Amino acid sequence: MLRMVGVDGLDRAGHPLAASMAERYCSPDRDRLARGVILPFAVALLEYDLSARDLGLEVASGAIDLGLEAELLDRPGRLAAAEAHASRLLAAALARFDANRTAARDMRDVLGLAGEPWLGVALQAAEVGPAAEETKALVGEGADVVQIRVPASWEFAEARRHAGLETPGLFEVEGRSGKGGRRSGARGSVERLTGRRRGAWARSAPPQRFERDEVPAGSQRGLAALRKAADDAAAERGCYASLMTVTSAFAAPEQAVVAAFERIDLVEADPIREIVEENVDPERALADHAFAHWLHARAGCRVVMGPGPLALGADLASGIPSEAATRAGRALALQALGVELALADGLAADRLLLGAVPDWVVGDGNARAILVQAWLRRLVFPGHRLVLGEPRADSQPHGRTSALVTALSGAAASLVVRDRAAGSVSESAADLRAAASTAAALRAALGDGALHGDAAELATRTLRAANAALERLAGEGWGSVLGPAGRGHEAEPFGRGAVVERATGPTSSARLLAGLT
Repeated sequence: MLRMVGVDGLDRAGHPLAASMAERYCSPDRDRLARGVILPFAVALLEYDLSARDLGLEVASGAIDLGLEAELLDRPGRLAAAEAHASRLLAAALARFDANRTAARDMRDVLGLAGEPWLGVALQAAEVGPAAEETKALVGEGADVVQIRVPASWEFAEARRHAGLETPGLFEVEGRSGKGGRRSGARGSVERLTGRRRGAWARSAPPQRFERDEVPAGSQRGLAALRKAADDAAAERGCYASLMTVTSAFAAPEQAVVAAFERIDLVEADPIREIVEENVDPERALADHAFAHWLHARAGCRVVMGPGPLALGADLASGIPSEAATRAGRALALQALGVELALADGLAADRLLLGAVPDWVVGDGNARAILVQAWLRRLVFPGHRLVLGEPRADSQPHGRTSALVTALSGAAASLVVRDRAAGSVSESAADLRAAASTAAALRAALGDGALHGDAAELATRTLRAANAALERLAGEGWGSVLGPAGRGHEAEPFGRGAVVERATGPTSSARLLAGLT
């Protein structure tokens, strides 16, 4: 909500400003978290002659106490004035959403979209200058979608740090060296922004270091520059180019705002993966993504969800490893759950892109298993576009193209994200067109499109496992998926302390939130 009304950037200590504000205001009293921060913030905006960002800096530093401003809401007329001002701020944000949605639609109409499957390529540069040049080059060479890694949320990085864990893909923002070689900046320390690529097509990158005046490519400022770079290159190529962001747990609502403001076309966001693989409290993850889905629906963004996480909780509980079909069935069941939740949150089926084959299946290189998993997604999700990711070039150097043809034979995909190590983008685009054409011919040659023999038996066992997983989830709850508690840091899910029942009283933000749906 704070990001929507203009609180962006970093505070004086190098932390995300909106997060610092929320932490300072909500930490002393969980009831404040239940009521929300937007009305006290609106009161403070009316009291002080400051911009939203400048007020945020004063609140984050402790110079202004929003707790005291919240007490003003009990005075006659103050609550109505605060609601009216907050409504104007949110209306302005939604107007910007709508303008970008219209601009994206108009540009797609003028330039046209490439034929499916679209070629997606992950951006390698981490700082905005080189990233903008790389984006232009990728689009010019034939990439239809540029995938951008967003720095992980500060809250998630802090939660992992307190649990004694590292956050993969760490960014480090260096303060400039001052006299005597000491770093200037907040307490002479190294501030950290973390990030990680997500999804079957992703791989970790080494830590990246930035000088204080450099801008990460996945920040809001960076994404604005990349959007312009992609538009310029797309205009020269004569075909619309899409941007896709990939972010960490806890970041879904904020990234939805950024995507709407900066005209990001696709956002990878999967609450079920966060719950199962990142140890995020289920209520927290589902609340985060429900809010994000509201914003994506308004902004017209497409949401990319994975093919289902690798859930081993039941295996750990029993001490007996499950067979491949059982693991694949659980993934399919959890993917279906994520899809139903997104639809219930208001996302249209054509705004969801779903992973077609789990990454561990692709990595194993078993052609029958790859074909069956893609075929099952086509069967179970007939109204949705599918996404394919290739195995890393260094993990499966011989047979990456055959795996792609096999998967496309099981189901046509709308997006294929390739590893940059596969070669030049133009060669990748040509390979993808050839693979898609071959797969289409194979699908046509299959006649009835049904599976037979061992493949049909594998599909049947996978569906049985999926149904069994859903039945256990309905009867036993998340414990059937996550396994027993008490396994080190996993005994306390991340984000549990930030779960409260939303207040509905007159001084809460409930009515304002309702206006976003």
